Amino acid sequence: QPTGNTLRRVEQLSSPGRIRRLGTSHNQCSTRPTLRMSAIKLSLNGMRTFPTDTGRKSIRSLRAARSQCSRLACSAQLKLYTNPRSRGRIIEWYLQEIGKDDVDLVNMDFAADVSDPVCPKGPAFLEVNPFGKLPALDDDGFKMFESGAMLLYIAEKYGGLNSPEDRALAAQWTLFANSTLANAVFVEAFREKQMPVVMGKLDEILSTKDFLLGSDFSVSDVAVGAYLLYIPAFFPDMDLSDYPSLLAYMDRLRERPACAATVAAPPKS
Repeated sequence: QPTGNTLRRVEQLSSPGRIRRLGTSHNQCSTRPTLRMSAIKLSLNGMRTFPTDTGRKSIRSLRAARSQCSRLACSAQLKLYTNPRSRGRIIEWYLQEIGKDDVDLVNMDFAADVSDPVCPKGPAFLEVNPFGKLPALDDDGFKMFESGAMLLYIAEKYGGLNSPEDRALAAQWTLFANSTLANAVFVEAFREKQMPVVMGKLDEILSTKDFLLGSDFSVSDVAVGAYLLYIPAFFPDMDLSDYPSLLAYMDRLRERPACAATVAAPPKS
């Protein structure tokens, strides 16, 4: 009669949870071999297992599946091509907010020779972003660029956007940040007329809530907040005192550890 400890050990060995389930848009790894109890002879002391021929095959299959999934896990690492002076900092901020720490940050060097893999204009990086701009992303072979698109991709895959409404609101504020807000603030030809309107409306929205979607921080705050926090960096003398709610919102964002370590971090000399 096998002991309880022995049964638990066999259940642990044969449990599907022992094999990681990995999935990407390109492939799936969902190998879940199990061991049949009838194929295992248990010793009386419950300390060792003695498989029959069928059991040995199951064990070999289990080990092979573990090895295969381990190799896939190594190749599934998210790789972010960035630079402290690029909008890659926005992506770094969001990755830290959602606790996505298995990321390979590749710091590119604008001054590097084109033969150097860390040169954004070199052939290696141009395979990731043919326009040679930062940031860019490689998620297990799926390559993309444009910081707004990358934010939305990461938010949907890793950040918990669970409904069409969630995705639509995230897209709304991300597109607003990259177009309406960016143009109103950073394009001189538009600034005089558009900036007061855009900033005034944002101030009104944030006068009744802590974050753009209410009481909870979201990817929308990363998208919009990053551009707002760039204002004092690019225009240190710009007076924003007409927008007190907006200034309080920017202070709340700066106080977040992930923001302080990325977008709000002082530039390195």
